[in-house]
Amino acid sequence: MRKVVLFVTYTMAKPIVGGAFIRAVRLAGEMAKRGWHPVIANWGPLLEDPKVEEARGPVEFVLLDRDQPGLTQRGMQRQFAGFHPAIVVMGEGPFPAMELFYKAARNLDCPFVVLDQFYNHELMPWRKGVDLALLYGLASVWGDELRLEPPYEIVSPFIETVTPQCELPVPERLHGRQWITLVAYDDYVCQRGFDLLARLDDKDAAIVAISRDPETCSRTACFHDIDSARLITLPLQSDANVFGFFAASAVTLVSNGFLQIMEALAMASPVIALERGEGVGMTGFNIDQRFVPYVSFEHNLEEQAVRLNHWLKKSPISAELRARLTAERHGLHYCVNRIEAVYRHSQTESKWRRAVRRWRGKIAG
Repeated sequence: MRKVVLFVTYTMAKPIVGGAFIRAVRLAGEMAKRGWHPVIANWGPLLEDPKVEEARGPVEFVLLDRDQPGLTQRGMQRQFAGFHPAIVVMGEGPFPAMELFYKAARNLDCPFVVLDQFYNHELMPWRKGVDLALLYGLASVWGDELRLEPPYEIVSPFIETVTPQCELPVPERLHGRQWITLVAYDDYVCQRGFDLLARLDDKDAAIVAISRDPETCSRTACFHDIDSARLITLPLQSDANVFGFFAASAVTLVSNGFLQIMEALAMASPVIALERGEGVGMTGFNIDQRFVPYVSFEHNLEEQAVRLNHWLKKSPISAELRARLTAERHGLHYCVNRIEAVYRHSQTESKWRRAVRRWRGKIAG
């Protein structure tokens, strides 16, 4: 009988928010290779992304309807139980719209794992009834001050393969220059990115823009008088290519989502985080002050331009930190190994002992 791993995630379309979903897609693909049958139950639209298309087939996608009439936690629990999961992985700690799904998934009679981000020690996901909480982050930034107790564990970014700079799809004319990479999954971030890039002091730096619509991206760059001779606009890329661009870039511009910020930093590229709208994504309030030297949050364009121009002259990432960051890889395989370990442990417990342990965990909070 096939072993089912059920992922419960969410996405948003305007602006695009999909970090929890994409992280689940990556994990599901690896678990499928190991013989699991992954089901991703997602609230919101399925994002158009090469990783999603590649996952179709081995991974089953199911759309959740938060607005269905008469929806209750017990009813949702029955729907989840219908997949007969051997283990449940929640894509992120719950915000209000996801609490019903979270509680329904947590109350199934199988191990419950939560994926989340390690912003700081104060903002931690719920631990009630949680067997394991895997927190995306960078241990290098914390050093010896990192202190986590079960069920919390910090995991490195899901960087398994990095395309070398010489193999990236960039014309020869851009080699030999400093690179700046802009990853813009929606038009608003693209606009904000070129608003900033138009303020560059270095008129020779190469700009690599990755977006869902390269033609619109090119027109935006032209409107901002960006010289086309130092620009290339590309469609969405594979993970390996994106990581390669981060590694090759003196500075990276991304939307203010935690996963992309951590992935760029893991490749030793300082980050300009571009807001997508009020209340969306990361803010300087959410993230620990340790990241401030390497990430620009909530600054106006002029302030961000100052940081960008300064970082192009001298990276804020020291040689020592860069060396430590090279070890911040292979979080994908680590997470799958830990999820499978939790499943194997559950098989050695009696159903009664597992129920008692989960009940005590919920009471303890």
